[in-house]
Amino acid sequence: MADGTLTISELTPEAQHAAVESFAKFYLDKYQHEGLDLFAQIDTSGHIADINQWLVDNVNFLHDEKLQGLVQNRSDNFIALLKVLKSTFNANGIPDIPWQTWFDREIAAVAQGR
Repeated sequence: MADGTLTISELTPEAQHAAVESFAKFYLDKYQHEGLDLFAQIDTSGHIADINQWLVDNVNFLHDEKLQGLVQNRSDNFIALLKVLKSTFNANGIPDIPWQTWFDREIAAVAQGR
């Protein structure tokens, strides 16, 4: 592993919180724009279902309230999902690859056709 490249489990609690917050913001955007298919193919443990159920239950929250609530109430689900995604971060919890760049690469790698 390269210096500074850490998994979510290796981060300090503060850096882990920053990583979850960053990913939750990206996830919420994908949720609101029907972009979760990629995550659904990767998650086999129901973390997306738990996260999305919280969003359904709190549909009337404002965007910032949803983001704060996700980080506070579904942090364990996000951490587990980040482990499955094999995401890496710097010591401050900033992803090594920006989330949108990661997403675009993963989508490009999905086999096309029927």
